[in-house]
Amino acid sequence: MTKPTDQTPRRGLSRRQILKATAGTAALLAAARLNFPAGAFAQGAGPEVKTAKLGFIALSDAGPLFVAKDKGLFAKHGMPDVEVQKQASWGTTRDNLVLGSEGNGIDGAHILTPMPYLISSGKVTQNNQPTPMYILARLNLNGQCISVAKEYSDLKVGVDTAPFKVVLDKKKASGKSIKAAMTFPGGTHDLWIRYWLAAGGIDPDKDIETIVVPPPQMVANMKVGTMDCFCVCEPWNLQLIHWRLAQMAATSSRFSGFSHHCCASMTAISSAFAAFGYLST
Repeated sequence: MTKPTDQTPRRGLSRRQILKATAGTAALLAAARLNFPAGAFAQGAGPEVKTAKLGFIALSDAGPLFVAKDKGLFAKHGMPDVEVQKQASWGTTRDNLVLGSEGNGIDGAHILTPMPYLISSGKVTQNNQPTPMYILARLNLNGQCISVAKEYSDLKVGVDTAPFKVVLDKKKASGKSIKAAMTFPGGTHDLWIRYWLAAGGIDPDKDIETIVVPPPQMVANMKVGTMDCFCVCEPWNLQLIHWRLAQMAATSSRFSGFSHHCCASMTAISSAFAAFGYLST
């Protein structure tokens, strides 16, 4: 058996090495506390939370949210306390997303393209304060419709809006106002109706007034003659046709020639909701 000699190296740590290791560990723990204020947890068998408040607008493509609630799919996948809450308008949806559930708002929503980008950049929020968003899913493609008031039915307005321009010019010259309705400034309804009007020579900024009308209020506003034309997703165009209040002029996929994200095409959540481990991987 070999006896240790003075030349055998020592295996212990020096005082300097211990101090360096301690300092490194303290820095790591401080960084962890900064980045994970609610604590870091190992992924379990199900979601880390059991509840969420999700908003929707009364449109056909909101179906996945309220059908999932009615069929118990949230509970099946470990979130029995999810609430699906109807919102009055896209502006209300935006405001409630910024508030979050802790501020009596919502955590996520069925939402209009491109609102998550506008909210994240602060373009449509109070004081232009950015509220980062996560897009979880696209719910639908195409399906937006443009309709004109019943008084223009004889024109058989379609993709070509040139005949529509002639009538609108006469109406404007008589001193009457002409209005085009959409659901949110900068949203896809706004973009499509502007594109449709401009293609026939109607300047959407000068020749016609653009107004905001929430989707569920389109029928009521058309009944009282608020607007001459509008762009919205189903089921409101067909409702207006059913009540003989309007004529469908075009679908967005028809006059654009390519598939596009529908008016309410995604489910999005606020980054604050995701930051506390509310997204299960």
